[in-house]
Amino acid sequence: MADVLHHGGDGGDEPPHQHANSLQADCQTATAAKKRGPSRSLHLVKLFESNGKRPLPIEFDTQEGTYLPTGDNQKYVSRVVGTRVRQFVHPYFDRWANVPEEQKARATGCVYEYFDVNPSRYSNADYKLIVDGIEDIAARRYRQYKSDVNAYIRDKGSAVPYRGLTTEVWEKCIERSSSQKFKRDPQTQEWPSVIETFKVNHQRNGEWVNETAASDYEKMVEEREEQTQQASSSSVAVNENDVVLKVLGERRGHRRAVGPGSEGHFPLSLVHYEIAGPTKYQ
Repeated sequence: MADVLHHGGDGGDEPPHQHANSLQADCQTATAAKKRGPSRSLHLVKLFESNGKRPLPIEFDTQEGTYLPTGDNQKYVSRVVGTRVRQFVHPYFDRWANVPEEQKARATGCVYEYFDVNPSRYSNADYKLIVDGIEDIAARRYRQYKSDVNAYIRDKGSAVPYRGLTTEVWEKCIERSSSQKFKRDPQTQEWPSVIETFKVNHQRNGEWVNETAASDYEKMVEEREEQTQQASSSSVAVNENDVVLKVLGERRGHRRAVGPGSEGHFPLSLVHYEIAGPTKYQ
């Protein structure tokens, strides 16, 4: 988990360590290169300034166990994290867990600076899960960023870099997109299915990262076969996204992962994040 950048005060008169002008400057710097996000983040700056440059109120869902932001300002959390991800995180790492801590901190630090995420308001256990939830938001936005870059490469090729990327970063993105797991099948020219992508991303050297991932994959295959048989008597095609969501969506709220490495939690609202990476299975 990335180091947490807490705001300087307790929600009183002391402003966060990073002044609002810092976020405003970041947004303005990115505006020319990246059309998505900066204007919304500038709106957040205005809200922050209208609040006397004090952290904005924010709540987290500890009752239902999603540990995601709630309330009037919750929408700004995902937006500003998404903006920061596209500004400061390189889109060529396999998953969020592989992103350098410095880049993670720049992407998520704004949450602790501009919102009143005060640990004294929560139990230690709840606060840890809130921090994990913020990491999950960043991971989801990072996946969307990578998806946009990969789609750009597929549709427009590699001649012109994706907006805002340096030549060095762009070359690494091209190298990543050319790796075997992102290639079309040489015979069918089809991209890997959602379920097979899950398999590729949850195996290391042909071995499953743990029993949970292997079990989930088997359930997906069984469910797909069952739906395929049912679809044979109708004109409705099998939707693999629905298959995956049915299998992974059986979990409500957070569930402790089983397997090697650190224990993980993931909210149902981020189920699609599990499809493409083993972060929460490790």
